[in-house]
Amino acid sequence: MRAPLQTIFALVALTWASGAMAGTHASIPAGGGLPALDVKVDLAAAVVRANSVEAPIGLEPSLLADEADVVVEAVALGAGRSLIHVRVPERGSDPSGPAWEALFAAGRSEPIFSGMTGLTKGDPGERTGAAIRIVPRGAAFQVLVGSIREDLRICGQTETLLDPRVVVPTSLDLKASAALPLSDAERAHATPLAAVDKGPTFETALGKLLVARGSSSGDSWGLELTDGNPRTVWREKRPGGSQGAFVLMAAPKEVPISRIQLAVSSPDAASAGAVPKAFYLVTGTRSYRLSLPGAAARKPGEVFEVVFPEPVESSCVALVLDTPNVAGDARTNGGGVGVVGVAEMTAFSDFDAPGATLDAVAETLSGPRGAAAAQLLERSGPAGLAAVSKAYARMEPRGRALAIDVAAASDRCEDAGPLLAQALCEKEGEAPRRALEKLQRCPAAASALAHTLRTEPSSRTCVAPLLSTLSPAAALEPIADALGEVPETDFATRAILRAAFGRALGGAGSGHLGSLLSDSSRALAARLEILRAAEAHVVESASSADALVAALMKASPPLRVRYLVLDPLASLAQSGDSAAIARLVEALARDPDWPVRAHAAELSGGLAPVTDALVSAARDPEPRVRAAALTALTSTPPQGAVQAAIAAMAGDNWSFVKMQAASLLAHAPVSEHVDDALGRSLGDPVVSVRGAALVALARRRALGWRQAIRDRLDDEAEDIHLRAAAASALGAICDVSATDRLTELARDLASGARGDDVPLGLGALVGLAGLHPVDLQARLVPLLSKSVAPFVRAAAERALAAHGVCR
Repeated sequence: MRAPLQTIFALVALTWASGAMAGTHASIPAGGGLPALDVKVDLAAAVVRANSVEAPIGLEPSLLADEADVVVEAVALGAGRSLIHVRVPERGSDPSGPAWEALFAAGRSEPIFSGMTGLTKGDPGERTGAAIRIVPRGAAFQVLVGSIREDLRICGQTETLLDPRVVVPTSLDLKASAALPLSDAERAHATPLAAVDKGPTFETALGKLLVARGSSSGDSWGLELTDGNPRTVWREKRPGGSQGAFVLMAAPKEVPISRIQLAVSSPDAASAGAVPKAFYLVTGTRSYRLSLPGAAARKPGEVFEVVFPEPVESSCVALVLDTPNVAGDARTNGGGVGVVGVAEMTAFSDFDAPGATLDAVAETLSGPRGAAAAQLLERSGPAGLAAVSKAYARMEPRGRALAIDVAAASDRCEDAGPLLAQALCEKEGEAPRRALEKLQRCPAAASALAHTLRTEPSSRTCVAPLLSTLSPAAALEPIADALGEVPETDFATRAILRAAFGRALGGAGSGHLGSLLSDSSRALAARLEILRAAEAHVVESASSADALVAALMKASPPLRVRYLVLDPLASLAQSGDSAAIARLVEALARDPDWPVRAHAAELSGGLAPVTDALVSAARDPEPRVRAAALTALTSTPPQGAVQAAIAAMAGDNWSFVKMQAASLLAHAPVSEHVDDALGRSLGDPVVSVRGAALVALARRRALGWRQAIRDRLDDEAEDIHLRAAAASALGAICDVSATDRLTELARDLASGARGDDVPLGLGALVGLAGLHPVDLQARLVPLLSKSVAPFVRAAAERALAAHGVCR
């Protein structure tokens, strides 16, 4: 059959007028009552010339694209009218990226539109901009101009045109449009579905599967559509009518939607308004055209149901209004165009079977559909949380992890706190980690954690550390209670609780410790643990701490109590607390048990008021006490301590005491008596004592004992490490006469040293580094060769780079 003549002419005109001409130039012949139009893009001048109109290109010269990327095309609009579209992309941008675009028509003194297009404003994820769309419409094209938003796109579209305006062919002006924001393919392939009247009442869905997250209306997110209240109606007041208005909704992809129910108008007849006759549902991979019965406009609040031919699996669902049904419409938007709305939309999955309950859904979390069940329960509010809490104990690890996801999705994390706290201390699966991640962001869950800490003894070691950081002030009382209940033999738990209490005390601010220490309703043993946990914070409540120590020390307390109060006493003593100093001196001097005396000595270093007691303790009958006292006195030893150390070097029966005495004497003032005491110990039968004496002599630069040190070096029966220390010491005391001997030993490293030669040679290098003779470079030449072991060469280089101590 022959095509009508006008159709052939239209197709010829369309083919000619819609193609871009080569280069940066396009023309439209005169016609339709308009003169010819000639458009040229001059990139050098950064302008577009359209007959007598000159439009500057709104791009920096450095951002102008090459001519090959510029688009200049004639577009047939129908009614004998055409325009020319110009697109100059930003250099380096992709096809949908930023560009300068313009629309030119004959007989106009300025472009129909010109400006930047693409997502050009805002931060990534929230960018906005303008766009031009040229859409085929039969034998011509429709040219639309509108805004775009990166966060507002119909499912499956890269961009969706908002607030569209269309170029009217007859006037070549831009006018508000009600064009559908769907392509011909989306409309053509849309599955037609008919809605069935279900009466005046919605079914109750197990979960809220659709949540509006944006709409084409500038003053609404579309929340009215999914808020569960059919009396709130989503409408968009478009100048050109509501066709094309849309709402975007988020959906759980793991939960296929089998049907929807919707009310297109409010039950309140007076505010029912216009209703759609048809609309689209778009998921990104599928689209559906839903038609409503003609009676829908006459039944305010009526519920209609649409069953999908197969369940919809998508995280995005868009409702797009199509044609209105204005029967009985009392609401118009000027010019008699109905303002179409939709009141409510609810989705159902196959979980929503007759008689289904959230408790039954929760029982499936450990099964093959666990992920789908979890997403449904996450969207079922407090009832879903209650269901998973009830079933949690019967779940397998995978189900428990999903249950915690449900709890973590709760709008009120404090409501989820009990279940999260229960999962926190489990020994397997993902549930503990997921619970921890949520609880760390939920200070409001502190009360649930505190309750768990008090009622679940096995949870203390995992709950207390988190609670102490999440809500320090709220943590103090329950951790203090727990400290009073843990058996004395459970050392690990007590240590964790004390650390958590100290952390909480530091974060809670001052004013809490005193009342806890003074609370007579707590057992003394519990308050002792609080005192220990307070550590350095004890000084903030010194009077309460002193009173508690006094109470603890009444009636001959056991060794454990006397020992444990020493650390807080030391903190108080360091702050100048006279009562604490007196008790520390008493413990050091008179306590009947040596562990108490030794620990008191360990804690008394640097405390001037305790110095005399420490000097006396350096001669205590118990060797551990003597060693602890000598350690505490080492940094700045008084004369009494020096005498005690000399006596220990001469006659103490315990090598560890002698070693600590040697360390103290290393710090003593210059004295031949001290040097002699150390020198004589180079002959001690215990190698560790000889080594300690050697180190002390080196530190004191006791040159008078150089021969004894050289004897230790050359004694082949001596411990090799002590011989190496002697080689180092000769450099430290500046025994220049030993230079050749040290050189000889160091050079032994050059001949593939092994065994005893290695520590001895390295010790000699340290000694040479200390002496640092002027000819050290020449002495070490054999050790700097590339043929020697790398560690030897490195040691020699360090010796050369060192600063001698004898200059």
